[in-house]
Amino acid sequence: MTEQKLQYYNHSENYYKLRAKNALSKKSSGLGFFIFAYAFLLQVSAVLIELILVVICGVNNDILNTTSVPSLLTQIFSSVFAAFIPGLFYFIFSNTDISETISVRYVRQKVLWPLVFIGMAIAMVANVASDIVQDNFSLFGLNNNIDFSNSTNTPAETILSIISTAVVPAFSEEFAFRGIVMGTLRKYGDTFAIIASAVLFGAMHGNITQIPFAFILGLVFAYIDCKTNSIVPSIIIHFINNFYAVISDIVNTSGVLDERIFIMASNILFSLLCLLGILGFVYLIKKDKSFFNISDNNDVKNNDIALLTLKEKNLSFFINPGIILSLSVFLIESIMFLGIINV
Repeated sequence: MTEQKLQYYNHSENYYKLRAKNALSKKSSGLGFFIFAYAFLLQVSAVLIELILVVICGVNNDILNTTSVPSLLTQIFSSVFAAFIPGLFYFIFSNTDISETISVRYVRQKVLWPLVFIGMAIAMVANVASDIVQDNFSLFGLNNNIDFSNSTNTPAETILSIISTAVVPAFSEEFAFRGIVMGTLRKYGDTFAIIASAVLFGAMHGNITQIPFAFILGLVFAYIDCKTNSIVPSIIIHFINNFYAVISDIVNTSGVLDERIFIMASNILFSLLCLLGILGFVYLIKKDKSFFNISDNNDVKNNDIALLTLKEKNLSFFINPGIILSLSVFLIESIMFLGIINV
């Protein structure tokens, strides 16, 4: 190749690479604003509903600060509203086809359940690690002002608590993060999409205790969905994980079981799920030794995108107004929970 042709080739490659970076940065900024709107509406809609219940319906304000039917209904409605309304506007204004972004295709049972067991095993370990950090946070001289306990007094409260904690987040959060965010970014490669969506998922939880473990679960959920080309597995794992957590809290706080029996039952279930996860992993590996491999070569079909390295994709994703705004808000929220900033 002559020097003139080489210079032309380099110039052309740099042009297409810059074009790909700009396109990714613009797309990422839109996703950042979507996640910001999601988190913002989650808080605002809950406040507006509570005002309506207090002013118009005459509900006692103290009731809304407990695990009561009005409070749980507020959580359910605000969670659904916050995820799906911004999501609808995102698809409209970004000219994105929802069917090409979010896949709910059928996953074969012989693949689905081993992956669900693997996901639950990792989730159980992450939950235990999160509990240990939460219980010993004061050792670091900090106070993480957040309460994860969940107690109910009536059957209606129990049912609504399960819906608000397990059912709704499984659909709304998976729709937002594994559906819209990861589904949009998969055209830039699965590895990149998994990491980027997990970062936003972890940061969105807004407190130091949950962020690292939510990030890990975000990686697992996204990875499994990429392997199956469907968000169905992550919805199932998310539901089971949250369902286990809310039922454990309800049983623990209700005093139905003796504390020793409760701890023993929890340890047995933890061990069983971890064992099933290991067996699921062995089963899938025996069927196909390369089952857990992820190759971006088959995912990136656009020549412009193929020019970008993983580092360049990550820089384009994080350095734009939308992502900077959402991550900044989540960082401030996390600091507020630590009690460093008081409002």
